[in-house]
Amino acid sequence: MRHHRLVCGLPALLAYLGGASMVQGSGPTTKEARLHFADWPEIGVVELSSRFDGYQSAVDRDLTAGEPAYDYSVNVIRDGKLYRLFSGGRWRTPGRGDGDHVMQYLSETGAGGTWQPAREGPEFYQGQEDGLGDVWFSGNYLEPEIVEVHGTYYLYTQVEIDPGQPIDTPGLKAETQCDRIQLHTSRDGSTWERWSAERGVVTDIENPTRVCLHHQEVIHAPWDRDHRPFWLYVGAHIDGQWTGYYRIRSADPTTFDWRRREPGVQFSQLGNQLGYVRRAPGGPLFVRITFADDGRGRQVPTLQFSRDGMAWIWGDEGPVLLDGSQDNDRNRNCYFLGLSTLDGTGELERVGADTYHAIYAATTANSPGGADIWWSEIGVGELLLRIRAA
Repeated sequence: MRHHRLVCGLPALLAYLGGASMVQGSGPTTKEARLHFADWPEIGVVELSSRFDGYQSAVDRDLTAGEPAYDYSVNVIRDGKLYRLFSGGRWRTPGRGDGDHVMQYLSETGAGGTWQPAREGPEFYQGQEDGLGDVWFSGNYLEPEIVEVHGTYYLYTQVEIDPGQPIDTPGLKAETQCDRIQLHTSRDGSTWERWSAERGVVTDIENPTRVCLHHQEVIHAPWDRDHRPFWLYVGAHIDGQWTGYYRIRSADPTTFDWRRREPGVQFSQLGNQLGYVRRAPGGPLFVRITFADDGRGRQVPTLQFSRDGMAWIWGDEGPVLLDGSQDNDRNRNCYFLGLSTLDGTGELERVGADTYHAIYAATTANSPGGADIWWSEIGVGELLLRIRAA
């Protein structure tokens, strides 16, 4: 098949490859794009086909215990024949607690309208809701990121630590906002255990009472030259000032040494998801789903690309515009996106000669925070990416 030219277009591509497309028949149209990379001469062109199923096609949850709900911060993985979508959102349990939690939704196809809650309730509760008192993991849980390696699921979340609250260094309290990255593990993707009540996964933080870590993104890169295949990307505020995104590579998924952080990650926007094509022409091609303005005031899904996981670019044509929400009321824009990869490792699913498939998901709202969050929902779409060597 390597010598055949595949037909562009999502339905045609999947038909050519012998697969069934969820875009066949009526419904939204497919959006196509072509990107070139002058700095990467081994890649001739990247062809993209995308289609979004609607602003609430994955999660449409208006209420929690009779009060307004919201749904945002999406992460998607392909787990065997099942798609798992993890999201942050409000969950209220009268008499127990209220606030941000992690929810999970399941689908066999990933198509819009097929997602079902994994359970009636969050994946786990906050420390204060478990009766553990004033501990560093008492507060809101945000931004789920899942990686499954060798039969263990690692679920990383951002935990909110407000000034004056305990941090994950015994005896110390936050002087500024001091969010941390916590970890839960599972053998089945459903029953979770807190990895540690003592600390988060980022260790050896200088001035820990004044460092806030947030909006983490995680992949597993088994070819890492230093045998540190777990890559944690994390945004940081130090002394209340934004200092950028950092990458920390580790051999141990439970421990990322802050002293070994690599500065200068050129991410666009916060809180999205990473993928990669491991055997692209010239070596691994990293892909990150994020969002950008379409020139008409609407935020739509887009992709960034990288060769080393540090320097990220758009492509010669500028930000590619994937299909996004068409709502004109309270869910116009797409934020905090997810992109399905195999077991959440980052590896994109190969469906043909140099052709890769993913389900993408987006928080849909009119702004990424504030009052608009009360109407946020989650929509899903389908993406095909084909790389042509030069």
